[in-house]
Amino acid sequence: MNREIVKRKFLQKLIKTEYKKFKEHKKIKLGKIFRLDHPDDAGCNWSISIQRGHDWELAADFIRPHIIKLRLTYNIAD
Repeated sequence: MNREIVKRKFLQKLIKTEYKKFKEHKKIKLGKIFRLDHPDDAGCNWSISIQRGHDWELAADFIRPHIIKLRLTYNIAD
């Protein structure tokens, strides 16, 4: 599957816009998007971290489906 190549800031904006819909978004911080050393089995070359603290699982469950869709659609530029 061919993915569109985009800048990291573009993905950060898409994720942040969706994440702001989560009522607890100010308490639980998303990390930065980082480039993987090697694309994963599906061909994606990036991931994102999330701060692990109180109720981080709720935040992860909220944003995970959105991130999965983005990872299937986009790769980040070198």
